[in-house]
Amino acid sequence: MEKFLLQVHLQYLQRGRSYDQIRNSICYPKLNVKICATHAGVAAGEDGATHQILEDLGMMRGLPNMTVISPSDDVQTKWAVREATKINGPVYVRLCRLATPLIYDEDPGFKIGKCVQIGNGTDAAVFATGVTVSEAIKAKEELEKQGINIRVVDMHTIKPIDEDIIIKCAKETKKLISVEDHSIIGGLGTAISEVLVDKYPTHITKLGIKDQFGKSGKAMQLLEYFGLTVDGIMKAVKNN
Repeated sequence: MEKFLLQVHLQYLQRGRSYDQIRNSICYPKLNVKICATHAGVAAGEDGATHQILEDLGMMRGLPNMTVISPSDDVQTKWAVREATKINGPVYVRLCRLATPLIYDEDPGFKIGKCVQIGNGTDAAVFATGVTVSEAIKAKEELEKQGINIRVVDMHTIKPIDEDIIIKCAKETKKLISVEDHSIIGGLGTAISEVLVDKYPTHITKLGIKDQFGKSGKAMQLLEYFGLTVDGIMKAVKNN
């Protein structure tokens, strides 16, 4: 079947200009279309609130037939695009404008719907996606110096969500924390909560944008302002 690859600037999705086409013209007939959407979250920076889409994960994972991927670095992005072409149906790949640190030296066998656990700490499990994964790893390294051992779960696939790793972490760790450059409504934290409610009821602290629009500023300054960098993650691990 013929494949189609679309690159979408997320400002068009936020303003509603492309959602109707994605819903009715791609997902409803289950067309073999791949969408690589750029400039996600407040990390779009100086473009400001009108260009910072904070709702796209919720919008896309709510669509039947849609696979949703949010890679964390260059290596994972290449894998995501490659794997997306193998799926016979709609795929949404969420990309950030901000250059992110390299996390993986090579593809360690990523699989759609199976996320990556980094570390085996039991004091907390931090579920992160996209740009926040590198920040969570830095927080993990700093906390280890203080005798606090956590694990980071790179949730590169939002839909289908990795239920097994969520339940595993809930059973093995003292705290669950999600962190995302996205609204806490409808995104990664919500997806994890849905699994926990059905399979293993447990409290989870959600770090993200709390029911508000973004702001203008440097990308890292905005991530820090919304508590999505190392300090915010460390505070959540210690205080919740």
